[in-house]
Amino acid sequence: MKGDKNINSKSSIVKILIVIFIGIAVIFVVARYATDEEFRYTVDTNILKKEVSELNLNTIEIDSDTNPSIFAYDKYITVLSKNVLSEYTSDGKLASELDVNISVPLVETNGKYMILAEKDGQKMYLISGTNILWEATVDGSISRVNVNRNGYVSVIVKNTIYKSVVLYYDLSGKEIFRKYLSTNYAICTAISTNNKYLAIGEIDYSGTIIKSYVSIISADLAQTDSLNSVVYTYEAENGEIITNINYQDKTTAVCMFNNYIQKVTTNSNERLYDITNKDVFVDISLKDGIAIIDKQSSGLFSYEYEVDIKSINSKSESLYILNSDLPKAMSVSANIMALNLGNEVQIINSKGWLLKKYTSSKQIDKIVLGDSIAGVVYKNKIEIIDL
Repeated sequence: MKGDKNINSKSSIVKILIVIFIGIAVIFVVARYATDEEFRYTVDTNILKKEVSELNLNTIEIDSDTNPSIFAYDKYITVLSKNVLSEYTSDGKLASELDVNISVPLVETNGKYMILAEKDGQKMYLISGTNILWEATVDGSISRVNVNRNGYVSVIVKNTIYKSVVLYYDLSGKEIFRKYLSTNYAICTAISTNNKYLAIGEIDYSGTIIKSYVSIISADLAQTDSLNSVVYTYEAENGEIITNINYQDKTTAVCMFNNYIQKVTTNSNERLYDITNKDVFVDISLKDGIAIIDKQSSGLFSYEYEVDIKSINSKSESLYILNSDLPKAMSVSANIMALNLGNEVQIINSKGWLLKKYTSSKQIDKIVLGDSIAGVVYKNKIEIIDL
């Protein structure tokens, strides 16, 4: 009996040592993967098989003569042509065909929702999955649209007796309120993740110096006390032009101007980033953070490019080194970024880790990106990357 106990004891010690050894090995591999660029590239290419090409992907054929407009959202690639919006799944199969009275589209997507409107027109549609949830017609001309991840929609309308009118709709298509701007022009809008606040980026061109503002509107107050519905106003520096706003939580609106990025809440504001001449692309569309592609000198007349991803809430920072020529474009959806490098696409997440790498023998025209799908667009086809 005593011998059996000794054997069992030794066996248990061996098992514990094996578990400890495996744990240390896993920690070592993960740490090296996170910090060693060459090791990570080897693992991504040879073990995780993250590299794909035009030879092994599903394809959607398109007719370039009809000048189609191509977008992605959620898990669909969409093709708009001749007032029909065709939706395709990751296997390249047609999921739906929706009749929409749209010729020149304005499109914004967020999660499983797409708002589709006629640019400088009056018609708009909210789409989710393979269905049109609602459609509406406005007075005036639509200049910009926005949708949050709950399907709430804001629309900027021009060519009325006001400089701008901003409309706010719930998921059912009911107009909750509208905001009339008599002195400033509305440039962009964003809706908080809990639907309680609407941020409006405004510009006043009337003076000798251009002035930009961000107004935070309480949706509750706008329905009961419209005159006092603005709960906070941020005034930008002189000459700054606001270009975009993105709500990243219930109260934090990230606002991009030509030279800096500012965080604006219901009661405060904070400088997040000063844009420099080294920054090639800057995007505030991430769910939690901003993405910056900048160039770094790597020699007397040479540069390398990197993606710097800065979290707004945790203040953490991730870096992804491109080691390539100047990127042509960057697309963002949720916490995923697609980088168009000409004959190559690299898709990364907000942690700075590669998800997929696509290589091509031809120049890539455009990348469209949804939360779980990407489309590589050529003149006569779309290659589908399933994420």
